[in-house]
Amino acid sequence: MFKNFFRLVDFEDSYDRHDLPHETMVRFNFNNLSNFPDANIVIDGSVNGFLFLRDINYKHETLFVCNPITREFFELPRPDGVVRYPMVVTHGFGVTQKTGEYKIVRILHQRELNPINGHCIRVPFSQCQVYTLGKTGEWRTIGGPGPGFAYDSRLIGVFVRGNIHWLIQDLEGFELISCFDLENEVFQPFPPPFPGRRILGSLGVLGDCLALCDNTSHTDIDIWVMKQYGVEKSWVKEIVIKKMPELVGPSFQIVHALKIFEDGNVLILWGDFFMLYYCSKSKVAEEVDVDQPRGPNSIEAIHHVPSFLSLGRFLTENVSTY
Repeated sequence: MFKNFFRLVDFEDSYDRHDLPHETMVRFNFNNLSNFPDANIVIDGSVNGFLFLRDINYKHETLFVCNPITREFFELPRPDGVVRYPMVVTHGFGVTQKTGEYKIVRILHQRELNPINGHCIRVPFSQCQVYTLGKTGEWRTIGGPGPGFAYDSRLIGVFVRGNIHWLIQDLEGFELISCFDLENEVFQPFPPPFPGRRILGSLGVLGDCLALCDNTSHTDIDIWVMKQYGVEKSWVKEIVIKKMPELVGPSFQIVHALKIFEDGNVLILWGDFFMLYYCSKSKVAEEVDVDQPRGPNSIEAIHHVPSFLSLGRFLTENVSTY
């Protein structure tokens, strides 16, 4: 993504080169959706060909669902609760397994920070809101995730098996997984691969499995995969990627595993700097050529499966096109 410019790139499972093809299916500027000239729209989810988009400029906090193939979009009503630092807001997007309802989940909480190191020491207020496409046209407030958990606005909810998952921390700084059941709209416990550890990680989906990408090590990127959903003992360290020499050492970058290919090769996003393509045969990770500048805030990527599914099938409100 160049600033405010997105493209949908098509690649096959048999793809075996480290530079992505330059042909694109769709090019678009999501800022055309917004009425605000200073909008800064990012992608916060992808389900069944639909993208969930968010303006990260908190003056607006506009939210959209769109289909980049049909160019249909819908702007959600603005939720209650103005975001002011040190508040944190994060979202998730998914579809229920039984009723097929598409839902957006918004978690908002206030934080009390340690004035010395900036760590969260208390969450005095926490709120969860749900919006269902095509229903009442309103956000509904439900029971929150609890006062002892800290969410990170950099990490979006990951949709797997009818549930949305966030990698969070308790107030001691140890990583946990927050799981929200979309059908019943309740939070439920979910086992992480290694309880009681502090990591630099992110959740993702590889194949049909929940995965955790851990960049804590100075030399390796570890990818854990939950082979049997919901079963703690089924977490397996599936892939260990040796870092390129220029990346060895302490890191503060969250790494995302975007896609695993049929041959075991993996496409990875290093923070918002660049992409890496890991070859399982050579055990080598190389930077991907994506025809754009390299550096902070230069790239955003998400695994997306396009479709011609119309938003109008799920909405009673007016659907626009761009």
